[in-house]
Amino acid sequence: MKKLAIASLLIMALFTACGKSEPVEETPAQQNEAAAETSAETPAETPTEAPAEAPAETPAEAPDESTGTKSNNSSPYDFSEGTLTKAKSTAEEIVVADDITTIASFAFRDCTDLKKVVIPDSVTSIGEYAFSGCTSLETVQFGSGVTQLGKNAFHGCTAMRSVTLPANLSQIQDNTFTDCTALVVADLPANLTTIGNYVFKGCTSLKKMVIPASVTSIGSSSFDGCEALKSVECAAGSTADNAALYPENTVIVTK
Repeated sequence: MKKLAIASLLIMALFTACGKSEPVEETPAQQNEAAAETSAETPAETPTEAPAEAPAETPAEAPDESTGTKSNNSSPYDFSEGTLTKAKSTAEEIVVADDITTIASFAFRDCTDLKKVVIPDSVTSIGEYAFSGCTSLETVQFGSGVTQLGKNAFHGCTAMRSVTLPANLSQIQDNTFTDCTALVVADLPANLTTIGNYVFKGCTSLKKMVIPASVTSIGSSSFDGCEALKSVECAAGSTADNAALYPENTVIVTK
């Protein structure tokens, strides 16, 4: 009996010793492998998309601060309310539209490519220096409506050889044709009353002038420097019948 009890106690002690196993420490390699497995099993977080940028605003156009002057590429000049304000300097020939009533001062000044301009009957006024410095201008066709021609309107138009002034023009203002060195003939209207100062001064090619009897005033030095002026026709006893107005060699022919 004692031997059986001792054997039982030994079996129980052995069983107890086997059940108390101490924890086994994992190696670093095993720890890394476990971490990798955990990471693979964990679903990756979806990155949050950055908010879309708002579209850039289109800058507002500056308000139109024009004074009403109209311009377009097809027109040879700018205009406003019936007034031709500025010609385009590259035009060689300009036919002014019949809705124009006024050609402003300086409108064609120094348009050195301009050779011909046609002015309709609707135009009544041409401003000062309107064609001054148009050194290629050869031909000007006036409509019958022009009654005012400003000072220096054709000053320095050195290619103009002849001009016929409009029938309803009563006055030629100062310096209108000064230094038009190629001008040979200038036809004056029958109802002209006034030739201003220096009107034909420096017109070195002017050969002949017919001055109507209606002219009652001829200004200072109107024909000064007209070296080629050989004769002037005028009414006997009229204002134009005065040798002091012309170069020394000019012959006055009265009728």
